Amino acid sequence: MLSIKKISVLALTLAATSVLAGPVVSFSSFGPLGAANFGGTGIPNGAVAIRTIGGTAAPEVVLGLTATQRFFQPAVTNDGAGVFQAVTGAFAPGDNVARWNFNFYIGGAGLTSYTYRLFGDYSATVGDADSSYADISAYLGLTSSLLTAGTVQGSQNLGFGTTFAQFDPNVVGQYGFILAAYDQSQQEVGRSAILVNVGTVPEPASLALVGLALLGMAGSMRRSRR
Repeated sequence: MLSIKKISVLALTLAATSVLAGPVVSFSSFGPLGAANFGGTGIPNGAVAIRTIGGTAAPEVVLGLTATQRFFQPAVTNDGAGVFQAVTGAFAPGDNVARWNFNFYIGGAGLTSYTYRLFGDYSATVGDADSSYADISAYLGLTSSLLTAGTVQGSQNLGFGTTFAQFDPNVVGQYGFILAAYDQSQQEVGRSAILVNVGTVPEPASLALVGLALLGMAGSMRRSRR
C-alpha cells in the first residue's frame, strides 16, 4: 500500500500539474463568425475564438482563430471555451500533414491601423507556455494589397512547409495558436488564442479533481490512525 506521505506527494504533484496545464485561451467571444470562410468553401465557422479591438474610439478590427477538420476527416469538436479536440493521424500516407487545420481571420475597418503576428506551438507537450511558441506569421501571407482589401484569412496545417519539420501528426498531445495585433509602437493591443488537443489528452479539470480526491484520501487516512 502507498504510505500517507507518498499519497500526499502524488496528490500535490497532480494538483500542481493541473495548474501548469491550464488552457491558455483568449477571446472576446466564442461562437459563429459569419464574415469568415477561411479562404475555402464549406469550412466550419461556427466555433471561433473572436477578439474585437477598437470600436467607438477607434476603427474596429476582428481577430478570429479556430480549428477544423481537413476536408473529409473526422469533425473537430470543442468545449465552447476555446479548447478543440481533434484526431491523430496523417492526412495521407507518408506525409506529416495533420487531419485537422487551424484557421485564422483578420478583418474590419481598422485593419491597416495595426500589424499582426501569428504564433504556433509545435510541441505536443500539454501546457506549454506561450513564450515557447514559434512565430509562424509567414502563414498569414500578409501583403499590403491584402490589408488594403480589408480581410486576411486562411486555413493552414502544421504539416505544411518546413517551419514545423518536427511536427508528427501521429503524436497525442496539445497544440496552441495565438493571433495578436500590435499598434504603431509594437505594443500588443489584443489577441485571440486557442488550444487544440489531439487524441486523448488529460483535461486540467480532471487532474485537479484527482489531486483533490487524493488529498482527501490522505487526510482521511491520517484521521483514521489517530
